[in-house]
Amino acid sequence: MALSGVASVCVNHPSVEAVGRCKQCSKPFCAACKIQGPTGFFCSADCKQKHEVFVKRAQSLDVKKGGLGIGYALSKMMGWAIAVLIIAVVLVVAGTIFNIPVLSPIVHSVRGTIGF
Repeated sequence: MALSGVASVCVNHPSVEAVGRCKQCSKPFCAACKIQGPTGFFCSADCKQKHEVFVKRAQSLDVKKGGLGIGYALSKMMGWAIAVLIIAVVLVVAGTIFNIPVLSPIVHSVRGTIGF
């Protein structure tokens, strides 16, 4: 947790050398001011609390965005369906225009079955 080679002093104690930087505000702190939280070290209880609120908010947004909803699942499924449809169209066009040994007979059979 050393500072990157730059001598710095504590934000709260200007006569004391800093041992790290706050994860929330990036201000330097000394060993006496260092407050440990679940996600890192902070210069004050206020910064620790602000960071914890931020982390909880970010996690709740990730859950909302992350795909637990039916809308997200449907949009993913539609994306895959469109991709498969595009590939199928490209294969049909290629099988119709060019004489590809395996693909052309299948394309002609399917086209005959559906009436194309």
